[in-house]
Amino acid sequence: MNMFAEALFDNASDIISQGYDWYAPLIGDWDFDYYDGLENEHPRHVKGEWLFRKILEGSVVQDIFICPSRTERLTDPQEDGEYGTALRKFDFGEKCWKMVYCTKDYTIHVNWQQEHDKLVGTVLENPDNRFIFSEITENSFHWQNVIIRENGKSKVISNIYARRK
Repeated sequence: MNMFAEALFDNASDIISQGYDWYAPLIGDWDFDYYDGLENEHPRHVKGEWLFRKILEGSVVQDIFICPSRTERLTDPQEDGEYGTALRKFDFGEKCWKMVYCTKDYTIHVNWQQEHDKLVGTVLENPDNRFIFSEITENSFHWQNVIIRENGKSKVISNIYARRK
């Protein structure tokens, strides 16, 4: 297994130019508070973790999303929790990041664009569904799952507030 990890994480070159290295600030380990059911009187709150790494000589960003966190799973496993991974690859022709996200239950594809200080991902299987990274700093970020309604207004389905470990 060590040989696999060493080959995967060997980042000898910087293939993605700085202007398109949108995920660079997210590389590292994060704890987060996840809130969903925001339309309900009592939204759910779960603690999770999100790990980001550059792989394949820096040409791909892989992340692992764990909610509830591995620690929380010991006492509160939550059957509808999610343990997933994403591979994010920059498309030089389209000037966007293309992502595939997989869990044990499903796979989705997302195209990411930078819009001012936000990263906005459109779910290809449901283009009215967007994922948004915003308020990205060295030690924190905000992530949202958003649905765009027929009237053009957006509805936030869930929020994540992350802190660097």
